[in-house]
Amino acid sequence: MAVREGQTATLRCAFVGLTAQSVVFWEGPPNFAVISTGREVDPRYTRHRITGDPARGEYHLEIKDVDILEEGGYRCSTLGVTEKAEVNLNVVVPMKKPPRIKGRDVTYTAGQPMTLTCVATEGNPLPRLRWFNATKLLQQTSENVMAEVVSSVSLDLVIPEVARWDHGKNVTCVADQGYPDLTTTMASSTILNVHYPPIVRSRRQTLRATEGETLDLSCDVDSNPPAAVSWRKVDGDIPGNAENRGNELRLPKLSRSAAGGYKCLANNGIMPSGEGSITLIVLYPPRITSGFEDKTSALAGGEGFSLRCEAEGYPKPRVRWRRKGTKLYFDNPLEFMQIDYDMEGDYECVASNGQIRNAVRQTFVDVIGKPYINTVSLKVSVRSGDTARLVCEILSDPLPEETRWLRRGPGQQDKPVTASRRAGIRQEEKNSASGVTNTLVISHVGRSDGGVYVCETTNTFGTFQREFHMEVKATNTQAVVIASVTVIVLLVLFATIFICIAKRTGLSERVRREKASTPDLTLPRALPPLPSYMVPVGTDDVDDLELQDFKGTLKPRPPPRTDLEPYSIGLSYPSLMHPLPPYSTVERQRPDGEDNMVDSPYPEDPWETEVNESKGFVMPPSLPLKHRADKSINAITQC
Repeated sequence: MAVREGQTATLRCAFVGLTAQSVVFWEGPPNFAVISTGREVDPRYTRHRITGDPARGEYHLEIKDVDILEEGGYRCSTLGVTEKAEVNLNVVVPMKKPPRIKGRDVTYTAGQPMTLTCVATEGNPLPRLRWFNATKLLQQTSENVMAEVVSSVSLDLVIPEVARWDHGKNVTCVADQGYPDLTTTMASSTILNVHYPPIVRSRRQTLRATEGETLDLSCDVDSNPPAAVSWRKVDGDIPGNAENRGNELRLPKLSRSAAGGYKCLANNGIMPSGEGSITLIVLYPPRITSGFEDKTSALAGGEGFSLRCEAEGYPKPRVRWRRKGTKLYFDNPLEFMQIDYDMEGDYECVASNGQIRNAVRQTFVDVIGKPYINTVSLKVSVRSGDTARLVCEILSDPLPEETRWLRRGPGQQDKPVTASRRAGIRQEEKNSASGVTNTLVISHVGRSDGGVYVCETTNTFGTFQREFHMEVKATNTQAVVIASVTVIVLLVLFATIFICIAKRTGLSERVRREKASTPDLTLPRALPPLPSYMVPVGTDDVDDLELQDFKGTLKPRPPPRTDLEPYSIGLSYPSLMHPLPPYSTVERQRPDGEDNMVDSPYPEDPWETEVNESKGFVMPPSLPLKHRADKSINAITQC
């Protein structure tokens, strides 16, 4: 059991089966001296007393304000019981200050051995010592070597050969007494100071810079103590305008001669000195050296146009052509297999080497030749009575000397279109940067104005023609009248055909007969054939048998009766050769169509299944009774 110094410790002891004559003894330090007999405590132990319930055999030893001298083994026993209860009491005295590190202020040089000693002289029990680098446990020289001299303990941290990466390392000695609930861990730290020679690293092994720029060459130097840094050019002298700024060398207004290798030298008195290398490449922008003119002429319709562009620079530039204002590039030289007016415009020779500004030189490709008509829409639709506009877009350099409109007639005969030949015709002409736009305007167009028109233009290099097709459509009113007349004619035609077919097939006569025979009933479907027992043997004529359809079920029509309600319906068989018994009546007494069946006066079915060959009539078979009861309705059907 462990208890902190100054607290109360209770050592528990209990026996089972004690008698009134049993006596319990407590013994303790020093040398297991008797502390209590029964529940009486020796007067020398003023802070001790016996607690617990005697009836349950409890004899607990309570020690108040525990002192370090009361640490040791305790024993509880009674006469007649060989077994003894023993407990070891540890009195914990916390450390008042952290451990001390010897050698923490010593400076070490890389390559030399280093020893740090951690010493703890307080606390009970003495703490366990361990070395850490931040939170990482360091390898110990021996397994917690402790020297218990004058209540102290120590532990050495030995590094056989320190290195530059040990500089600045934070090492910590941790003292732990092993009772986290009673004490806190205490620690001491130190930062190692290691001297080492300079290490030089260049941020970039190769630098590229543009001629005329200001460039800083820099290197990183790692050393302790700090080193002095100098610069040297490998294959010549450093430019005279260079500025040495320690770890940086500034080269203002770079020239091509500044290119080459440079060395960064560092020395702090610890051998060897440090050295780093940098290679400088001076880039200069491309320059176009070709002597092509600012304007180049090409003949429309010609072949084999070519224009080459040359440029210099470092690295060697890539030369391409592009049309100004676009991102469409062409290879060098600029070549056109077939020349037309669409190729006319400004073109730029672009020389680039990927990392610095581009060199650009512009030339204008001037396409000259005979005119060309560039109109896209060559078909024009116009309604009768409206104004037609035929637009002829002409590309020409030089501009056309003459532009006229022709009307193409039969046999490819062209006649000039002028106001003298037809009133309401005029031409409108408008100049543009690339040519002329000539528009033929025809007012109050009629059907006779439709056809093929030709735009013909001429300049110094030749003549060019293009056809325009004009279609004259009817007005909206005319279209509506034509559509209405067409619909009426079709309807009359369909009605005539239907009447002819009806008369030919006799459909109308049958419909008239059926209406006359059944004035009050309409058959929703075709009538099925009669059952065999209702047709006389050897008789094919069944036209006299009158049938009636009730909700899809065929029944013979009965004769009229005057003794029933207006909705009564009877059954009769006027065409049968054999007399029938009285029929039953279906009374329709409810306005909603529900039926009440009236029982037949005959208790038995008068029909028999037999063949009366003398009369040639087949008797119908006996039919099973079928009853159906709908909700709130009593219905009985008998035949």
